[in-house]
Amino acid sequence: MQTSTALPTNEKKISEKTADGRTVPEFKVSGVFSSHMVLQRDKQIRVWGFSQSEGSSVTAEFDGETVCAEVKDNRFDLYFSPRAASSEPKSMKIYDDKGHTTVFEDILIGDVWLIGGQSNSELNLRFCLPETLPKTFDDSIPVRLFMQTQAYPYTHQDLCAYPQPDVIAPEWCWRRPNEEASLSFSALGWFFANELYDKLNVPIGAINVSAGGACIRELIPEELAEEMGYDYGANVRQCGYYNTLIHPFEGLAFKGQVFFQGESEGCLRELAERYDRELARLVEDERARFGFDFPFYNVQISSYRDEGKQYFPFLETVRIKQFDALSMIPDSYLSVSMDIGSPDDWEDFAHSPLKKALAERIAALALAKEYGIGSLSDADSPMPEDAKIDGKTAVIKFRNVSDGLISISGDDSVNGFSFGDFDKKVPAAARIVSADTVVVDVPDGADTSALNYAYESKITKQNAQLYKKGGLPAPAFRIKL
Repeated sequence: MQTSTALPTNEKKISEKTADGRTVPEFKVSGVFSSHMVLQRDKQIRVWGFSQSEGSSVTAEFDGETVCAEVKDNRFDLYFSPRAASSEPKSMKIYDDKGHTTVFEDILIGDVWLIGGQSNSELNLRFCLPETLPKTFDDSIPVRLFMQTQAYPYTHQDLCAYPQPDVIAPEWCWRRPNEEASLSFSALGWFFANELYDKLNVPIGAINVSAGGACIRELIPEELAEEMGYDYGANVRQCGYYNTLIHPFEGLAFKGQVFFQGESEGCLRELAERYDRELARLVEDERARFGFDFPFYNVQISSYRDEGKQYFPFLETVRIKQFDALSMIPDSYLSVSMDIGSPDDWEDFAHSPLKKALAERIAALALAKEYGIGSLSDADSPMPEDAKIDGKTAVIKFRNVSDGLISISGDDSVNGFSFGDFDKKVPAAARIVSADTVVVDVPDGADTSALNYAYESKITKQNAQLYKKGGLPAPAFRIKL
């Protein structure tokens, strides 16, 4: 429970404004923090807030430690020592010398993850396949959820104009994973957080910073958007979702980010073709603003049914650019989802309900890389690492093959390879010749400057057949030869 002798967090007494016209609450701890939160283990804990009482003293007590700060420029920042993971609920008391007090209860120490991207990240758990959902929800487990939604900034677009210093919706806060909080949370984030907890047995916090329909230019600061040549957005102004959903959390320590985005860039060829560079700049900028090089777990977007082509005509290019971005973003990983798009009988062609399977793939990568549980090679998809022309064939070597490459064709032949650009690509016969090698025949007259795999808008079992034993598919890719 949060208590305060000052104003409730959903009310503001305003008597001062900053130089740019923004209001300052009389005394308020940032909405980033609330009862039921998870704080990042093994890192310095920073808690901040706002006050009209310039120069006043603010004190905080947490887990046997007392720290103090002075209000400067209407803000205070409190720093606690790093702590090991703990599922024992703790309390935090924050008060100033003017009589304001805020108390947070049920605080856990563990790992915090950001869930970023657009609608396939934001999609609520309630919209997933019923058989993937638990029969009951146990809010006693140490998993905590902080849900933000695209709808609030979209309907309060004045908030998108500048970086918000605080969480924008008064009701947004940390919640225990009861039925309503779980069903309203990001499905991808919920399954991911619970998979980590099941394997680690330490508290896990998940914060949704994704927004349905978001383009990269809406998820980055205004100066970066302008540097990229954008002075407009799609749903909100350029930088609008960064200003409202991401900026309030800058300064928070966390473990890493899961990211699923790109469909919006699939609407236009120009946006799709620059996607790799813009994604790399987004991650670089976020790491600089948060102050550390967090690991980045990206998703190569799903395949969509035939309807997808009219809405996202350049999805094949986005997938290729997502693969290219792997080499541009240090400490980044790519989970393939093109084989787990919406089933043919599902009502929504653009939002796959198969988020449990995808979250398990991402969690396996994170468990191997961040926690040493399992093999990174086994958890990752088979990735091309070398390709060359040898006479009338192209030879591709793969890493992360585990027990070997397989084709879902039923034999060693593999459909899905081609040469040339998308509009002029020539399909090519291919076959698996060893555990880590595929040989592709070069058709007469084909443009051999580039070799493609799964360079298709809609992915099927007929045009993307390369997997490894155990079930993980190869990503869509394009290799210059």
